Amino acid sequence: MPLNKYKCIDPIGLFSDKDIKQALNEGSIKIKSKKNLYIGPCSVDLRMSNMAKFINISPIKVIDIKDKNSISYDFIKFKKLIVNPGDFYILSTEEKITLSRNIAGFVFARSSMARLGLNIHLAGFVDAGFSGTITLEMSNFNKNPIIIYPGMRMCQISFISTSSPVKISYAEKKDSKYQNQVEPTESKIFYEK
Repeated sequence: MPLNKYKCIDPIGLFSDKDIKQALNEGSIKIKSKKNLYIGPCSVDLRMSNMAKFINISPIKVIDIKDKNSISYDFIKFKKLIVNPGDFYILSTEEKITLSRNIAGFVFARSSMARLGLNIHLAGFVDAGFSGTITLEMSNFNKNPIIIYPGMRMCQISFISTSSPVKISYAEKKDSKYQNQVEPTESKIFYEK
C-alpha cells in the first residue's frame, strides 16, 4: 500500500508522535487545550473536565431506547468526584478535538485507570470531520469508592489516516448527533429512525 504524507501505511497505520506533531502543526488535527498536550509514542492523553452527568431513574424503571422520556440525567460540576462501586457517569474531556477529512481517531482508556477498577467505556471511534469534546462513560468495578479529579489524564486518542479524504465528513452528515458537543453528552439514540 502507498505511504501517505504522514508516512503511515494507508489505511491502518497509526500516527507516530512525529506524525501527530506534524498534523497538529499543519492543522489537520486540532486539539484545543488549556494545558500542554501529553503526546505519547502514538497517542495523545486527554484530560477529564469538571462536568458529569448521571442517569436519574429509580432502580425498577426500565429504559426504553425508543422513548426519550424514559430516561433523564442530572448534571453536576465538581472539584472531586467520588465514584462508588456500580456508579455510572457520563464525563467529557477538557480538550476539544477537530479532525480533517482524511484523519479519524480511536479513543482508549488508560490502563492506569483500569488497574484501579475504574472502567472508562468509550464509544471509541472518532469520525473524520468530527469537532467537539469526547464523551466518556465511566463505571467503578472495584469494591471500594474511587475519587477522581478534573484535569486528570483519563484516556488517550490515536489517529489513523483514511485511504482518501471522506466525501461527506461527520460535520456534513445530516444525522450527526454529537458534532460540536462541549459537555458530557447523553445518548441521542432516540432520534435515530
